[in-house]
Order: sequence, then structure tokens, then C-alpha cells
Amino acid sequence: MGVTLVATWVSAGMAHAEPLRLRVGVPEGMPGYTIRDGQLLIDAEPKRQLYQCVEKALGARFIWEPLPARRVVQGVAEGPLDLAFPLGFNDERAARMLQSEPAWENPDVWVSIKAIDAQDKRLRLAARLGSPQHDDHHAMGYARVAGVFSYEELPRMLSQGMVDAVILPRSLYEDMRSSWPAGHRLLEGKPRSSGFYLPKPDPRQLAAPLNQAIRRCRAAPG
Repeated sequence: MGVTLVATWVSAGMAHAEPLRLRVGVPEGMPGYTIRDGQLLIDAEPKRQLYQCVEKALGARFIWEPLPARRVVQGVAEGPLDLAFPLGFNDERAARMLQSEPAWENPDVWVSIKAIDAQDKRLRLAARLGSPQHDDHHAMGYARVAGVFSYEELPRMLSQGMVDAVILPRSLYEDMRSSWPAGHRLLEGKPRSSGFYLPKPDPRQLAAPLNQAIRRCRAAPG
């Protein structure tokens, strides 16, 4: 699909009296993200502007469905969800779904109480169940990667000495800054991008207009 055709598709969608309705799964319980009256509220202004810009560019109305992360992935890969957002990118998810252009860069960070060697596969780690951080570090050979149901559990596990380090996206670490134990240490982890996922093989032909919208909105949100 060429750029001209994509632009026509987006413009036509915006001209319709009834916007395109898209069911969008969002992982529930993420700090900085709230569903209220059917709307996704994001604390970080740049991210809020970007997703609102994308929704507008698509001429769409996003119907938000908060679900556990694994059910979000299942809902996009197998139906009935049209999109997932925001999800960190990794190979396992990309094998099951179509990955959009990156909406933003969001590397992993390791939080610990004492100095650690991040290459030591014997470390006791924790990450949210269903997250790329949990799945990837299992696949990388770390023997003990505990899974938690909410990000809010990670600071408590660290404070109580239940793990040597916890791993999560940098943006969520920042959103939880007041929760971390005093004197904690921070290590930069795996580079990672975040964005949207779509079903394969794109039954609603959203990939091209979505990616165009992301590129435009990253350059000039609003």
C-alpha cells in the first residue's frame, strides 16, 4: 500500500460521521495508566499526546479493555482484540503478532539493593508475569525469575530481600520512584522499544495507516 493510498484511507476514516471502532487491550495495573469512563489516562504528557494523536489520525475510537498482559497478547493473536497498547517489544510477542513502528524507546532497568553482576545467571530476579522482562530473562538462562501479578509488588520483594534484583521498563520505574527502598542501585538493562501490536495477518488492514500515524505523531504530536 503506497503512501498516497494510506493517506487517503486515513483521511476517509476521519471524514466518516461514525469513527472506526477498535478494541484495544491494555495491560491492567501499570503505574501511570488508568482506565476511567472508558478512556485511557496516561500520566506522562508526551505519551498521552502521542496516543491521542494516533487515535485522531486513524479517525478511530479506541475501546479500551484492561486485561492481564498474557490475555492482552492472546486477545490480539487469537481475537477478539484489534490492537494492544502499550506493550514492550520482544521476539516472543513479535512471533505471534504484528509489531508496529516504535512509539517510544523504553529500555529495561535493573533495581537492586547491593551491587550485582547482571551476567550472573544464579541471581534471584523478579519481573511482572507476562512481561518481556520476565519472558526474556527466562529465555536467557537465568535460573530464578519470579513472576508477580503487579508492578507494585516489586519494591516490596526487593526491600524484604526476597530477590537480588527486579527488572522493569524504565518509564514504570520512574512512575514508581517513591516506592523504591532508600539507597537502591540502578543498572541499565536491555534496550527496548514500546508501541502497538496487531493481529496477524492484519485482517482490518491497520498496519500501514497505523505506522504512518505513529511516524507522523512522533515527529509532531497533536
